[in-house]
Amino acid sequence: METRALHRDVRKTRALPNVSWVRADLDDTRGLRIALDGTERLFLLTGNEPDFARTQMGVVRAAEELGVTHVVKLSALGASDHSRSTIAREHWAVEQALLGTRLRWTILRPHAFMQNWLGDVAESVRAESAIYAPIGDGRVPFIDTRDIAAVSAEVLLHVEAHVGRKYVLTGGEAIGYADLAGALSEATGRTITYRPITLDEARARLAAGGIAAAAIDAILAIAAYQRAGGPTATISPHVEQILGRRPRTIRDFARDYASRFV
Repeated sequence: METRALHRDVRKTRALPNVSWVRADLDDTRGLRIALDGTERLFLLTGNEPDFARTQMGVVRAAEELGVTHVVKLSALGASDHSRSTIAREHWAVEQALLGTRLRWTILRPHAFMQNWLGDVAESVRAESAIYAPIGDGRVPFIDTRDIAAVSAEVLLHVEAHVGRKYVLTGGEAIGYADLAGALSEATGRTITYRPITLDEARARLAAGGIAAAAIDAILAIAAYQRAGGPTATISPHVEQILGRRPRTIRDFARDYASRFV
């Protein structure tokens, strides 16, 4: 199956079998329509910048008008109209817009990404051999984004088996940051420790890193849910059911990305 992939910066593309790259901005209606023309199946993913729902709903409208038959929407765990996180509320709005079209759809709701640790967590590990997080002893079934990609590909290749389905995607175990520190210590040969911080301390660290206030509020709302536990610690079987194998573990992640933490 030929795949058309959109990009905004050609320097970030690379040659892949059966993939043709098309330059397009999802907020550019004319360019978007050119990019979508002739597309049958669409994988919908953007960044979580404030007001991303408007952009994604514009893509959904264009997809319906241009005859796309199936949309696989990457949403988020906890997407709802009453979440304290604007990220979750915006994903919910896009989901509802998609359900209101004639399009066939599949919605994927992944939990927190392991690869997010390659940012500020990796930075503090490299500099201080320490992990800082505001979730206390909260445990989360983090998921490796490579498993999200594998599920997405499986759904796109076999859409008939997944029409009208909503899948929660998690790792196979709920882990705390002390567990991550242990896995990274083993993988790197260093002694790495977890140092819990308060939500206010986390806010200050994020602000110092240049994160916008609205984005910080959304991030910390998710952290508060994780700190409280309960539903956010629940493990879903969907990754294993769809892929026929167990999800990757934090030990797999630590081994594969060890060089990023030293």
